[in-house]
Amino acid sequence: MTAPEEIGARVDALAQAHRGHEFVAAVQSLAAELGPEAQPLLRQILLERAADEDDFQRAVRRRFAEKGWLQRTYARLEHASRDERVERILAALEAGPAGKEALARDVELLRRERGKAALVLDELSRHADPAARGWVADVARETLGPGAGRVLLGLTRDRDAGVRERAVGHLLALDPEAARKAVPDLRRRLHSADADERVAAMWALAELGDRGSLPTLRRLADRQEPGGPPDAHAAAIACLALEGRADDVVAGLRAADPADVHWFAAAARIVGSEESLAALEACARDGSREDVRRAGERELEKARARR
Repeated sequence: MTAPEEIGARVDALAQAHRGHEFVAAVQSLAAELGPEAQPLLRQILLERAADEDDFQRAVRRRFAEKGWLQRTYARLEHASRDERVERILAALEAGPAGKEALARDVELLRRERGKAALVLDELSRHADPAARGWVADVARETLGPGAGRVLLGLTRDRDAGVRERAVGHLLALDPEAARKAVPDLRRRLHSADADERVAAMWALAELGDRGSLPTLRRLADRQEPGGPPDAHAAAIACLALEGRADDVVAGLRAADPADVHWFAAAARIVGSEESLAALEACARDGSREDVRRAGERELEKARARR
């Protein structure tokens, strides 16, 4: 079977030699030459090029100027190798708890064949059902490893708020640098009419250390008052995390109302000082309630995973 490096080199050469529709025709000829066995690999390479399309286009801008050419080429090839696992996964998701074992089997199969996994997850990430797109966000890291960044980044702009939140969380855990590409969109969401969406955005920005969002967060925090919007308090704590105010975060964690403890615990992890992490350990060990201890444990696990 043709090596991925060789196919990638041929795709690059075709992009250098052809423009627009000529390139599409050249890649279709390459697909026919490679045959059905290598076409999934070709599609994966096209997807990888599409992920970095702007950089790739800058490199060969003198040869073509039609933005989106790789996505269109991919679409024309897509019909050639649709994977039956897409339908199987959709059926298992629709079955709810009864489909759990079937989904676990498919995840294991996808882990073993990452080339095909990239194609299956890409197709499911564009499905109309948000349950399918959310499932992709949850399994992308497990099945694609470091290559999950492209799929997750796309899902950070999903039309469903729940899918977006899950994708941002997984992308932060996988590759914080890649997650920074979502910062402009996250800043826009700070102005959402949905309080839950504002809270999700502010904490993703705090995770990313985006001090550029501080002016907006401070304006949100200034609305704190009895009976005021609940996200105002979350914004104030996110500001503490971004500003690195370890003493205030530790004091807040020790005195936190159980309703706020998960925010202070996240802030303690983000600050990451010796004192704040020690306070987090004390919260996990000696918290006054089980939910308080769980909040500390969750954030400690995240801190350990990123060391």
